[in-house]
Amino acid sequence: MGFKCGIIGLPNVGKSTLFNALTHAGVPMENYPFCTIDPQIGVVPVPDERLELLAKIYQPEKVLPTTLQFVDIAGLVKGASQGEGLGNQFLSHIQAVDALIHIVRCFSNPDVAHISAELDPVRDIEIVHTELILRDLQVVNNRLAKFESRAKAGDETARKQVLILTELYNLLNRGEPASHYHAHPEATDFIRELGLISNKPIILVGNISEDEATRHQESPITQQFTNYAQKSGYLYLTLSANLELEMSELNENDRRVLMREWQIRQTGLERLIRAGYDILRLITFYTMESKICQAWTIPSGTTAVQAAGIIHSSFSERFIKAEVRHWQDVEKYRSESLLHQHGLVHIEGKQYVVHNGDVITFKLAP
Repeated sequence: MGFKCGIIGLPNVGKSTLFNALTHAGVPMENYPFCTIDPQIGVVPVPDERLELLAKIYQPEKVLPTTLQFVDIAGLVKGASQGEGLGNQFLSHIQAVDALIHIVRCFSNPDVAHISAELDPVRDIEIVHTELILRDLQVVNNRLAKFESRAKAGDETARKQVLILTELYNLLNRGEPASHYHAHPEATDFIRELGLISNKPIILVGNISEDEATRHQESPITQQFTNYAQKSGYLYLTLSANLELEMSELNENDRRVLMREWQIRQTGLERLIRAGYDILRLITFYTMESKICQAWTIPSGTTAVQAAGIIHSSFSERFIKAEVRHWQDVEKYRSESLLHQHGLVHIEGKQYVVHNGDVITFKLAP
């Protein structure tokens, strides 16, 4: 599925460096604001040890991992919601993504310009978040003007929408993001259609120096970042975009040698992807069809018939049943014949809720 994570932040905080590390896309990284004008999109295969094990078990001709899309969006500045810099273009690009990865500068480098000579991650976070909220205020205010006349004319649906919009406006005007709004289930679709940027889940990423990343000792600036993230309740992590870029250019063996030397258990890519899955509540299931072993990303709570439809739209209409192997059983027996012998290939119907790691064969009508 086309899940997109937008990489945002102030100019020169390391967005394009991280994007290049993630995607090997070669986006320019010159040291000046707005180096990235158009959003760059990279499709990144998800590292998956379970898929590797399935390939050993089933010996397919082709192995296809699931993917996430990362969108490198040019740097925001204070006043972006009013069109400062190239704010309106950038903010419209943000609306197209499912989650936001907010890169925050926590490294000192006199050769790389920043908005201020003094590093202050809390200030930087709040500048960006304020611009997102101000943009949403414009959206909500415009919608209010549109629906108020209908509500006054007696349109009951419009009246309810005006009530929701007014509550959202008051929330945003207090400086709180739209994600803090507790909507009635009936209002969920309407709020989603508004496309409010501050309603999107956010991962805060502190971009630290290579030295700090390899010494595993937080600087005072990074401590400010982590303290703010913890108090605010954001999902967060720290990494060195420069280090990630250097490691991404090495072969697998050399990268693992350096990671052992620096006592790095997971790359930033792996941790960022895991955070993306967590914040979007995504899971992975697998299929083994036509000698192709493939991983698929779906939202948690997806039913078998919905999962079939993700593979191909016609599959949901032709769905008969699903043969399901639970991951713990696959990992234990590592044999299709043993799974059948032990009665561990379960027959499930349309409403079966797919579990993370399920290996599924869909049986379809002609």
